[in-house]
Formats: sequence, structure tokens, C-alpha cells
Amino acid sequence: MTKVVNFGCRLNNFEGKKIEELIPQQDNIIVINSCAVTNETERQVRQTIRRARKENPDAKLVMTGCAAQISPDDYKTMPEVDYVIDNINKLKQQTWDEILADHQTTPFLGDIFTNPLDVDPSLQNESFGVRESLVIQQGCNHRCTFCIIPFGRGNNRSFNASYLIDEVKRHVDSGVKEIVLTGVDISDYGSDFDHHYCMSLLIKDILKQTSLERLRLSSIDCVEVDEHFFEILGNDRLMPHLHLSIQSGDAMILKRMKRRHNPEDVNNFIERCRKVRKEITFGADIIAGFPTENEGMFKNTYNLLNDNQISHLHIFPFSPKKNTPAARMPQLDKSIIKKRAQDLRLLGDNLLSLVKKNLSNERKILIEELNTHHISGYDQNYIKHQIPMIGMSLGEIVTKQCSF
Repeated sequence: MTKVVNFGCRLNNFEGKKIEELIPQQDNIIVINSCAVTNETERQVRQTIRRARKENPDAKLVMTGCAAQISPDDYKTMPEVDYVIDNINKLKQQTWDEILADHQTTPFLGDIFTNPLDVDPSLQNESFGVRESLVIQQGCNHRCTFCIIPFGRGNNRSFNASYLIDEVKRHVDSGVKEIVLTGVDISDYGSDFDHHYCMSLLIKDILKQTSLERLRLSSIDCVEVDEHFFEILGNDRLMPHLHLSIQSGDAMILKRMKRRHNPEDVNNFIERCRKVRKEITFGADIIAGFPTENEGMFKNTYNLLNDNQISHLHIFPFSPKKNTPAARMPQLDKSIIKKRAQDLRLLGDNLLSLVKKNLSNERKILIEELNTHHISGYDQNYIKHQIPMIGMSLGEIVTKQCSF
């Protein structure tokens, strides 16, 4: 039995899928592909390791992912763990061949900032669904005070554009209808090249050089997006939903987070997008109860979301991550953090209902799941639909008149 347990982001899930390809299914091996975004996440990782060992005493148990990269010794000393693999070597066939042969010679890559030698992110055709992620870059050059992830992923490394465009073509030839561009910080794509090339130009070239029907973006940073972006935003093959890494709507809190934007940057970006694409919708990552956040600061975040009708909200109650500057700042009471997170989630639910009512009834839904009595998939604004199963097939893009 081969089992890969993924924690965390879309990128990690993509890599978990790749790991599954590298390990023969008949081998008795369990891989924990971890995340380190919060202390709570790592607690869940350790709990999963202990449970996996208890339920599978004879399996080889391999620990990898960001938690393994950042704190390898913490997991090497766990008696349940047989091998700890870094974030680079986990995607190499040689690593798994050595583990399966009980002869690990590849050393753990402790310094992920110096020439990490990434493997090109590629899945086999047989692994493709109708919607797939394409990893366009790794790592992050920024050092937000709440975030430990650069130490698990390294600095920004952008993959070659011609390779990525060829990958899109291969996906399309295999029946993929929608691709989501993903990575750690995709809006910083190309900043490490010795010539000007950016995420927006990559999008433009993908749309120009391939017949991909739908292109979608994972989380972006609004101040890293350049003027080229607004030139291609009107293309109807680029899905009209953007997820923004905002984190807070208060200027002082954003400074204490060491973010690159201020609230006015968010307002201006959304306004410009709506001038280009009338029915565009927005989501956001928001941290509730960041250290030193008072009621007025929280209200600024609430108002920014409400005023801009940012409807697809991912709300994270602040949890101090060890070895980050934010963990050393004055902390809020947990009850306050919990209440603010609840208020923002309620706001998100209300805004989503409002946004749905204001969208046109014509929904273009990519059918991704076939169930017993219905089919389901996401429309252009990343709203999920369930439709009675009436002669529709997986991968079909259905135009339906829907009222929310």
C-alpha cells in the first residue's frame, strides 16, 4: 500500500500527486507531505504521523514537506519516522528508489537558499484531471513577519516560460480544460530572470500560443502585478476571479506584517480590474487578530472587504509561528481572535450571497465530478454548482441559466 498524506497549499498537493507517481503502488510506504504555516498545523502533522504508525506498524514512514525542511531534527528524532526528505529531493526518482531499497545515500538539503536544483514540475498524462495546477515558480523573496514558509521553500525561482507553455499544450492534448497557475508567490514570476518577463507576459503567451479553454490564477499580490496584467485581463479565457493575498485592511498592521501594499493599493487594484472586467469577483486571505490589532484596526479590515465586496474569504485566526517576528509581538487574547475570525467569516458568507445575486445568470460550468444523481463543477467566477445529471460528461463546459 502506498499512501501520500498532503497538508497545506495547492502547491503541496501538486507535489504530493507527483510523489505518488514516483512510488510503485504495491510498496508498503506512507508519505507525510507536511506544511509548517502554523504551530497548529505542525501539531496535526505530528498527530498524523503517530496515528499512521499505529495503524501501519510495518510500513515505511517518510516525512517531507515544509515542516521537514524547516525543522528536520524534530522529525528525525520521532521514533515513528523512518526517513526525512527535503523539499527538493522529494520530487526526484532517485530519492524514492533509494528508500525503497533501504539504501538512502542522497544527503538532506539543509540549505534551500543556495542553488537548490529544482526538478521541472511535471505530471504524467495519466494523472491529469479536467482541471490541473501548473507550478510556474518556487520560493518567495519576501519576509512577512508572520510567515516561516521562505525557509521551507527558499527564494523565488521561476521556471522557463517555453517549458511551461509546452506543458500547457501537453495538458490540452490530454483533455485538460482548465489550468490553475500556482506556486509560492506567482505574481513575482520572472523577477529572477536577466531580462524583463513577468507573470502577465506568461499569461499572454499561454493564451496566444495554446488552445487552453480556461486559465485561472491562484493567490496573487496586487502590488507585484504590472501594467501588462490589465491588457490581458479582458481575455474571456482568463477566468474573472482573482484571489488576493491581502492579510489585513489596516495600514499600520500591514506595516507590522511587512507587507508590500497598503489599503489604498487594494482599493485601486480592484477598481482598475472592474473597469476592465465588469463581472470579475475577488477572494482574499485575511489574518484575524494579528498582534497589536485593536478594534479600530479590525474595523478597517472589515470595511475594506465589505466596501470592495471581496466575497471568497479565507480567514486565518492568528496563530504565532515559532521563530517569526510576529510571535514576539504583543499577542491578543484568543477569545478576541476567535470572535474576529467569526465576524469575518459571517461577512464573507453575506458578501458571497450578495455577489451571486449581482452576477449574470449565464454560468459556464466546468464539469469536474460525476456523482450518483448529479454533476458538479465551478463556473467562471469560481462558484460551485450541482446540476441534475442529464446527458453531460466529465470535462464538458456547460452554459446554464442559473439563479442563485
